[in-house]
Amino acid sequence: MTSDDRRGWVIVASLFTNLLLVFGAGFFTAGIFFSPLLKEFNWSRAQLSSVTAALQATLGISAPLWGWILDRIEARWLMASGAALVAIAFLAASRIESFTPLFICYVAVGLGLGASGLLPSSLVVANWFRRRRGIAMGIAMAGTSVGGSVMTMAAHWAIAHYGWRAGYVLLAAPMLLVAVPVILLKVQTHPPDRQPVSVTASRAALPGLEIGPALRTRSFWMVFIIQLCFGYFAVAIVVHMPPYLMGLGYGPGIAALSLSLVLVCSSVGKLVMGTIADRTSGRVAVTINFAITAIGFAMFLGARSPAILAASIPIFGLAIGAPIALVPLLTAECLGLKRFGSIVGLTNIAYTIGAGLGPVLSGHIYDVTHSYAEAFIVFALMALIGSGAASACFRLDEEQARFLKMAVPAES
Repeated sequence: MTSDDRRGWVIVASLFTNLLLVFGAGFFTAGIFFSPLLKEFNWSRAQLSSVTAALQATLGISAPLWGWILDRIEARWLMASGAALVAIAFLAASRIESFTPLFICYVAVGLGLGASGLLPSSLVVANWFRRRRGIAMGIAMAGTSVGGSVMTMAAHWAIAHYGWRAGYVLLAAPMLLVAVPVILLKVQTHPPDRQPVSVTASRAALPGLEIGPALRTRSFWMVFIIQLCFGYFAVAIVVHMPPYLMGLGYGPGIAALSLSLVLVCSSVGKLVMGTIADRTSGRVAVTINFAITAIGFAMFLGARSPAILAASIPIFGLAIGAPIALVPLLTAECLGLKRFGSIVGLTNIAYTIGAGLGPVLSGHIYDVTHSYAEAFIVFALMALIGSGAASACFRLDEEQARFLKMAVPAES
């Protein structure tokens, strides 16, 4: 193992830690705060869900900006700033007395997660690893679900003993004390021997399509659809799973534990699916993953039975979080690394649309029907659409050949 290889795995561990503490808390804990906030402020489910939708909308809308910045500066500076912003927003959320300040806090969380989370982490891993990229991406991205598991239980414990305000403080402290220093000390965008004078110059030497040609490919729009579907159900289930289970008669502790176990299984799923992607392709792995997700949603419709709930958790958990690791692999596989940050930022617009719609529409469905059954059916359908879109993607060499075939008549 070379020194660059060892440094690469240290960076993977650092990204795992950052995603555990920052993304795990910022993304996955909204459902744990859902019922306490409803009880204290008497908001509707749709209104409170709009807070999470605002987070996701901000995360996605800002993604093209973060991608553009990442094409030009070291990732550590952007990531550390983002992590600090999430922590400050949670500290501010612990002091709110009305809906509007909470909404603003979650907008700030969305900005911070975009700057510190999946996009820069996937870019760093993609640049440090040529071989074993799938497993490296899976290990780094497992920090999201491990963090979600740990942080949901930590938030539940703090809320149960000290109230929801203490829950926000507990989540913010490790971000400032651990995540920010780790990012600044350990993360580097490129291996030193591949680092040119500027990050922008390095993109010219990487394989892949420029943004214009990428927008004319089938694979870009298939990834766009995948992100739309994933954003819709992934965010909505995190918000509504705890209240869904509580509505079936389970206590808050069981609801929090169930979400935590789903996220534990999800961290294993990222590794399993990353390995499958290394041995087959990102296209195959994403296709299989979304099909399993649809099965998991169907099983959750019978979760009133403890036996079915227990059986559905590992199946559902195996697949629900893996697209966080798999979709960047699929994007690199189909469109290359030359403008990876910018392209992922653009496809994240679709994720934003889905993430904004999913929680609010699911909450509205419950407000109208007093049931989550129709919402879960929509989740399953979106997963099946995502599976079909993944199967329709092409490899980079195929997309380049198709682009050249279209360009030749235009030039002649």
